[in-house]
Amino acid sequence: KFLESSFDAPADTPFTIAFVNLDEATAHNVAIHEGSATGPALFTGEIFPGVDVRVYEVPAISAGSYPFICTVHPNMTGVANIQ
Repeated sequence: KFLESSFDAPADTPFTIAFVNLDEATAHNVAIHEGSATGPALFTGEIFPGVDVRVYEVPAISAGSYPFICTVHPNMTGVANIQ
C-alpha cells in the first residue's frame, strides 16, 4: 500500500510528486485517474523497481478529488486533492 493515502496539490498548475519505492525489487508507480481508479488516466508515472525514487512532473489538473493507483498493483490506491 502507499504510505500516504492522500496528497494535496495546486489546481491548474503543474506540480511534482517525489515517489519513494521502498519495496526492494518490486515495481511500482503512481497514476492519477479521473472519476474512478479505472477511469481515464490524467497522468501515469514511470514504473520502476525499488528501492529507488522518481520525481514525476505532473501537468496541470483542474480542481477536484482524483483517485491515484499503482498500475502494477491496482489495489494500491489513494486520493489526490487538487485545490
